[in-house]
Amino acid sequence: MAENKKKQEEKAEKITKEEAERIESVFFEDDAEITLRDGKKYKITPCTLKDARKLMKLLKTVNIEAIILNFLPDDEGGADSEEDLFDILLIAFKGYPEVDKDYIDSYVDLEIARKVIEIMIGLNGIKKSLTM
Repeated sequence: MAENKKKQEEKAEKITKEEAERIESVFFEDDAEITLRDGKKYKITPCTLKDARKLMKLLKTVNIEAIILNFLPDDEGGADSEEDLFDILLIAFKGYPEVDKDYIDSYVDLEIARKVIEIMIGLNGIKKSLTM
């Protein structure tokens, strides 16, 4: 009887490799990986303090839920938010000198842009409520 209980407890304590990696990445603020439209995988790392301050300011000006709204024409209030969106994405790929605004424009779609921003919010511990 006691042996069965011990086996059940051992089963309950076992977690999958994915769960362990997720828990570890949250605890240690590990990098996140994303694949762009060029098929290459890129690691997004937590921001430096300087970049985190800039990121928090930029997030207040960008529509995260509907990325396309950041591309409205100048007269409709979209010009600044488009530049701010690119600045956010450039911070995310700061470790890749080959990734510039033109590269992002070619290989990041709306869904990937949203995912990158969500990754940065998560990696840096920024609450979404502060950005909206």
